[in-house]
Amino acid sequence: RDLTLTELQSLDAGSWFDPAFAGTKVPTLEEVLKLVEDRRRGPTLIALNIKAITLDGEATLVKLIEKYDLIEESFAFDQDEEMSRRLKHLNPAFRIGQNVSRAQIQSRLDEGLLDDFLLTSPPSVDEVALLHRQHKRVLLNFAGTHPTRRNPTTWTQAAIAGVDGLLTDYPLECRRAWRAALGVNASLPSL
Repeated sequence: RDLTLTELQSLDAGSWFDPAFAGTKVPTLEEVLKLVEDRRRGPTLIALNIKAITLDGEATLVKLIEKYDLIEESFAFDQDEEMSRRLKHLNPAFRIGQNVSRAQIQSRLDEGLLDDFLLTSPPSVDEVALLHRQHKRVLLNFAGTHPTRRNPTTWTQAAIAGVDGLLTDYPLECRRAWRAALGVNASLPSL
């Protein structure tokens, strides 16, 4: 937040991950969206974690998502309710997501603002079915690197419940667990 784009792009964004990625630059959002457009081979879900941007930034965000035809495949989350409403005003099809606890599911449905429910605990089959009947996308937000987030039992429970996707820091391991639970040739939710 305190750096200019030029300052950000002078940083090394890859060496922390692996020496093979040393010198990798911080991409702009447009560069990432272009990469998705060029390289996607199937359904791709983009979670836009928005903390705080200007009003001009909100308009630019919506325009970029429209430009790369990613309205249906993306959603914004972690923004406040006012920003969510402004994003919807800019394009009613722009998808809004939020973390939702089991106790909040019905009240968030009644509120009518959310398109994507990022459930904070593994859902039941009935909870997923309820949300799907309301035409909501259902994701399990199981991101993070804490050892409890590397849990094949939880991943499998979410897949069997019928979630549309899962936010995880361990996508390859999760995919293996889902393939084992649902069958190798099954249509897998997004990771």
